[in-house]
Amino acid sequence: MMEKVLIEVLNIGIKDKRKDAVCFKLPCLSKIAVVSTKNKYAAAPVILSKSHISKSTPKYILVNSGNANACTGKIGMNNAVKCTKILSKKFKCKKENILLSSTGIIGRQLPIDKVIKSLDTHNFKFKSTWKQAATAIMTTDKFSKYISRSFLLHNTKITINAICKGAGMIEPNMATMLSFISINIDLKKSALTKILKKSVNSSFNMISVDGDMSTNDTVMLITTGENKDIDFSNDKKMFNVLESELIKVCCDLSTMIIDDGEGSTKIIKLNIHKAYNLNQAKKISYSLANSNLIKTAMYGADPNWGRIIARLGSINNINFTDKKVILKINNIMVYKNGIQYDKCDLKKLNKSMMKKNIVIDLFINSGNASHSVLTSDLSHEYIHINSAYTT
Repeated sequence: MMEKVLIEVLNIGIKDKRKDAVCFKLPCLSKIAVVSTKNKYAAAPVILSKSHISKSTPKYILVNSGNANACTGKIGMNNAVKCTKILSKKFKCKKENILLSSTGIIGRQLPIDKVIKSLDTHNFKFKSTWKQAATAIMTTDKFSKYISRSFLLHNTKITINAICKGAGMIEPNMATMLSFISINIDLKKSALTKILKKSVNSSFNMISVDGDMSTNDTVMLITTGENKDIDFSNDKKMFNVLESELIKVCCDLSTMIIDDGEGSTKIIKLNIHKAYNLNQAKKISYSLANSNLIKTAMYGADPNWGRIIARLGSINNINFTDKKVILKINNIMVYKNGIQYDKCDLKKLNKSMMKKNIVIDLFINSGNASHSVLTSDLSHEYIHINSAYTT
């Protein structure tokens, strides 16, 4: 009996001769949990997969890059259904056993004749690797994103294999971001859904490159059904270890996305401290993370802390007293008591901001809530990439 996730990387006619698709074959005893975009213009594969997973047990996942199949109307949905039909015929299963995921240009129809012909004639051997899969799902990514991590539970080796793609349109609720994760365990569906949501909220939903939400965001977590002797339902400590390891993997993938942000040269961590409540802490962090003025200052290593304070002051319905706010950049105090800190050395700050990693700590001092976001800077390269994406 097959117990591992098997992979086939192939070309289905979207990207000339380059690999542009991945097919995952799931183990017989596998379970899957899915978190997907909240965008009102969710792509056809997102909508169809939600329907399929509610009706049947997934056996295969087809992922394509280069075409999002979003905002493509009835034709786009019909094309998605055609893909599931041809694969169900080939693999001798129901079309509802097949999930789809896509990434790429929005608004263009799939070259469906090429796609169907490729799927129909391809000799699926399922001998590709996770690393090859990570490369095949790339769009504007500069590098592939793959992690394999193992740890012991009750002297049993547990392995997490994970890939993702994403470099632009990155905003909480995941962004133009696809991720596929496999763990060689057996877990109840309710626990699987719970652990995925917490992992996503602790990682992918805490990053932002440009503030735009994609139509295709998807994270799929697969358990293979192996190591059934480990009873996570009755061992909270062991479940917590599993959860912690999965969050670490998702956080590492998230950092890779920020590092690969379109035109990115800096990784910026925004920490909001002592906000009135969590909602306000989140509101402040994402507002700062999506400020073009702040991001360009970070790109140029410009110690223009006033942009951060000005952005904070522009956010509506935030409880704070201006003179209680404290701002640090790379652990250098720059703002306190409503004015620039008298011992602030702007030359030292400028030098520290030339490093790849920048940490901004903003203390609101109106409560006890905190929230952190990873973001990137805004460079000339970002404009170049996104001014000619379809051409």
